[in-house]
Amino acid sequence: MVDAELKDIINARDVPLYGMMSYHMGWSDAPGHTDPATPKRHNLGQLCLLACSAVGGKLETAVPGAASVELVHNFTEIHDDVQSGVPGRANRDALWWVWGPAQAINAGDGMHALARLALFRLLEQGVSPEVTFHAVRLMDEASLATCEGRFMDMEAQERLELSLDSYLKMAALKNGSLLAGALKLGALIGSGSESLLDPFQECGTNLGVALQVQADVSEFWSASPSPEVMNKKKLVPIVFAMEKASAGEKRRLGEVYFKRVLDGNDVTKVQEIVEGLGVKEACQDIVSQHVSNGMSALDKPGISSDGKASIEMLVKQLLGG
Repeated sequence: MVDAELKDIINARDVPLYGMMSYHMGWSDAPGHTDPATPKRHNLGQLCLLACSAVGGKLETAVPGAASVELVHNFTEIHDDVQSGVPGRANRDALWWVWGPAQAINAGDGMHALARLALFRLLEQGVSPEVTFHAVRLMDEASLATCEGRFMDMEAQERLELSLDSYLKMAALKNGSLLAGALKLGALIGSGSESLLDPFQECGTNLGVALQVQADVSEFWSASPSPEVMNKKKLVPIVFAMEKASAGEKRRLGEVYFKRVLDGNDVTKVQEIVEGLGVKEACQDIVSQHVSNGMSALDKPGISSDGKASIEMLVKQLLGG
């Protein structure tokens, strides 16, 4: 349902700009690029629909909202690839690597504009103008908070040390804002009321932190070092280790981690030091606690137990459980 809505929104326009968006979504190839993309799962769109259903709404009504949050998410992906200089995404060339960073920025900006326009399709589903207006404001607030988190993430890479609390605040904005936005949007559309938005805000923020920490752990301990690890990005295991380590352990980390360029052996040494500090287990505790807090937030009148269970099931899939 979400994929069909997205295709209707993007493919209805025939300027080549939208062909670039179609390529990023994995629906089409670029000239000279025929590597198949991994189909997108539209996880945020699914969360939006599940929240709508959990408060008694019809899934079909919330489909434009689900498409909107997916467009925002994909616009951030396009810009992330430009900012990080990563040439590939989903097992093929990133959009910017094919068309250049300037056109990729245009594609991302255009997708952000489409995300706002998509919400006006709610009117066609019988959603009132008042709720539709609130939906637009809600998504703009979530988008802005996400940009704030992305700013904090990039700024942190220039600092020698980053506290765990600062990292978690960054993750809550960068990753939690869109999850919370997706859930709140579904709840707003499904209920036509603001009364249940706070529980979904708390749920989404906590789940966003959990998923960010889990992603960092998986990336840090991946079988082959990722570009982000090689480029010394401050993933949560490093942040946690630098806060937890003794002076001697910090020196050992510094001898390796603050070299100008890392190689495979350097990454292995850092992994061994970090693992010896019990960081992996501590990170898993953070994930478990935030998932628990997030799901407990939905124990409220007006939110069905079946709806909560469906959201929890999707979250477990996203965490690899």
